[in-house]
Amino acid sequence: MLKTAIIGLGWWGRTHIDAIHNKSDKVKIQRVVDLDIDGTRDYATEQGLELTANFQDALDDPEVDAVVLVTPHSLHTEQIIAAAGAGKHVFTEKPFALNKADAERSVAAAQEAGIQLGLGHNQRYAAPQTEIKRMIEAGELGTIMHLEGNTSHNTLSGFVSWRHDPKEAPGGGLYHMGSHYVDLFCSYLGPVREVYAQALDRIQPLDSASALLTFESGASAYIGNIMVTPISRMLNVFGSEGWAKVVGLDTIEISMADGSTESRKVTPVNPVQANMEGFADAIAGVHDYKFTTDQMIHDVAVLAAIERSLVSGKREPVL
Repeated sequence: MLKTAIIGLGWWGRTHIDAIHNKSDKVKIQRVVDLDIDGTRDYATEQGLELTANFQDALDDPEVDAVVLVTPHSLHTEQIIAAAGAGKHVFTEKPFALNKADAERSVAAAQEAGIQLGLGHNQRYAAPQTEIKRMIEAGELGTIMHLEGNTSHNTLSGFVSWRHDPKEAPGGGLYHMGSHYVDLFCSYLGPVREVYAQALDRIQPLDSASALLTFESGASAYIGNIMVTPISRMLNVFGSEGWAKVVGLDTIEISMADGSTESRKVTPVNPVQANMEGFADAIAGVHDYKFTTDQMIHDVAVLAAIERSLVSGKREPVL
């Protein structure tokens, strides 16, 4: 059983707790940390979790095996390095870092300490996305030509918080939600070569954002996010022999070049729980973690290219 400390009790920190607390036989939440003690005390009490305000409390706790960072993006690097120094495994929410150099620093610290890194790109564990990866690798869709992904919602709309700070998310929702597709699509097709991005201010800053990606393989992709609309999810994969479209947590629509169509059912999973349990299994030596550290660094490099493109208004290489 992996004993964890959740660092940050905002919207997504509580999502981690909802997915794991008293529901997993592989991960136990040992304690929680949040700077806003007064604002989170009642919630922590309801969950039966010890709450303190100091990150160091989790690092000093011998009962904590790993920390789960659900904190502002700019804090990730120093928190990962501190946790590695304390011998704690680290699961961090995305983005892993805000620039490639910081991502490399975190990976180096983890490797030196011999600890496992985890990353909150949970779409890799979702059932339809997993089945599509199998289809791609089996060649069932032929040569993959183009991918499309958009997760939009107004959950964060109007929040006065770090999530709307351009220093924390230079691409707005491309960093909060679009980054999931950066990672997922790289897991499907490999590295991205260049990007072109735009972010607009319609109702609030950076509330409409999109990017075009070109992969080293020659395939292309679109990713997008709107921060001021009801929840909507879209994932399409187009190949030379057929296309696949995610239409729900348990359903994929498929159309093939021979004219056949299918509505394929898969067994849904909670991807947040599945990711955390995959992280725990990697630490226990059950199997390798789905994310390599090279992939973690590349995800950040793609986001950095998106940031440069937003400034330059041009296509930018992924460095």
